[in-house]
Amino acid sequence: MKRSADTGRRRRTPAVVAAAVLAAVPMTGTSTAVAPAEAGAPAAASPVGRWALKVSFEGHTYDSTVQFTPGGTAFIVGGGAGRWSRTGDGRFTFRIAEPMWSEKGDYLGQVSVEQSARLTGDTFTSSGVSRQYDADDVLTRSVQAHDTGTRS
Repeated sequence: MKRSADTGRRRRTPAVVAAAVLAAVPMTGTSTAVAPAEAGAPAAASPVGRWALKVSFEGHTYDSTVQFTPGGTAFIVGGGAGRWSRTGDGRFTFRIAEPMWSEKGDYLGQVSVEQSARLTGDTFTSSGVSRQYDADDVLTRSVQAHDTGTRS
């Protein structure tokens, strides 16, 4: 249940766009953006931008890339979309659904990612549950996952 590739799934190329992605997001450059502050309050660090991830679960580590937009949208680069939100100073959560496809392009189901993160400078760590569902939306697997993100 890898977020960037899985047994039986087609390998992604930069030209492949998953059907779940509803809007295009610029993926170039580094963002050091900060979230808007409340009136009179200082701005806090924000996850807005592109992040290189190390995703770990069940003794394996995989590479992935995620993009967080100022409006609260979260994308797994190459497929998958969801939302992120601030939960406190230097803390945020994100939820992303990533579709799974067969070699023939048939929909196999999805992986639902739910993570709680702590942001420190240009890195974040997160943990949560990833759930895999089949094409009929039946839960087939659930694992604890941990991410380490580096702003890219």
